[in-house]
Amino acid sequence: MDRILAFDVETPNYNNDRICSIGLAVIEHGEIIDSQHYLINPESEFDYRNTQIHGIGHQDVKNAPTFPTVWNNIRELFRTNLVAAHNAKFDLCVLRKTLISYGISEPLVYFVDTLAMARSMVKETDNHKLPTLCDHFEIPLEHHNAGSDSHACAQLLCCLLSDGANLDKYTKSFNLETVNISSSRRKLRLSANSQSLLTLNGILSGITCDNVLVETEIDYLQKWLDDNNALKGNYPYDKIYSTIEAALADGILEKTELDFMLQLFKQITDPVNEIACDYDRLAIKDKNICLTGEFDNGSKADVHAILISRGANIHKSVTLKTDILLVGGQGSSAWSAGNYGNKVKKALEIQEKGINILLIRETDFFNALEE
Repeated sequence: MDRILAFDVETPNYNNDRICSIGLAVIEHGEIIDSQHYLINPESEFDYRNTQIHGIGHQDVKNAPTFPTVWNNIRELFRTNLVAAHNAKFDLCVLRKTLISYGISEPLVYFVDTLAMARSMVKETDNHKLPTLCDHFEIPLEHHNAGSDSHACAQLLCCLLSDGANLDKYTKSFNLETVNISSSRRKLRLSANSQSLLTLNGILSGITCDNVLVETEIDYLQKWLDDNNALKGNYPYDKIYSTIEAALADGILEKTELDFMLQLFKQITDPVNEIACDYDRLAIKDKNICLTGEFDNGSKADVHAILISRGANIHKSVTLKTDILLVGGQGSSAWSAGNYGNKVKKALEIQEKGINILLIRETDFFNALEE
């Protein structure tokens, strides 16, 4: 496609089923030709932490148009162009949930994820978060402003394209179409505990996104944990609860304790990037390997064939005998927590018991695989 639409959304609360701001940037022949930014009245409550992240509250949007009005203005951009976003599955899932909330039916879109592209192409950065990549490519960014984020995503994509990125390799489809709610609930109904754990993941993501933890955020988190003590016995609730309890035992939160909790919470919300192993050389003969996500190197069957040819044993699920959990570079729309799914969660639970399972990203794995 000659034109690409980069977009970013901000949400009013942890439900992620409404939009309070959306930014758009149109790329044509490698140049940004148009940018748009809308504040949206989400017709829902704002959570304190969401407002703290993006600075938008009820007073800012009470006179703003609702989503159907804004969508009427921008929907053709999504219908006629390749779509791009950074960590695209999140923004697309929020968009789909919002469309469903308003009973708006839209067809399939084709998209590329600049996060997945950067993970494959950019080796010089510590991580591939949008602010880090913007620093690397000297792209201006006011993070969590949807207009700035979408424009920065477009600039990042232009940089990757100029470095030789092949769009065909990264283009995937995503179904925005409204589904039968009652049917989907029967098929995909989550337990109350699962829903609460997803909310907990959202809270942790929110309080760690600026790489700083403060005492008020720990107070907020502790209150939430106390209000949801039915989660006791579940990972990562117990780990978080015991860590906070130990830190508050003397009534004082030291900076070292806040720094430790920051790192812990980031590992819990995004273990694929925070604690995945990175090796110079890796031998996999006779190793028990489990795969999760979608892969840059082909289908799971293709990756299975490569691993088996190197003498590895393939396991369908994570068990105490698993040596390596290999995480696909494309992620997965089915991952329950956005950044990871049940296989990663199971591996983390086993690691808590002192059993070593290597968590390795696809790019690192194939770079280190011994010839």
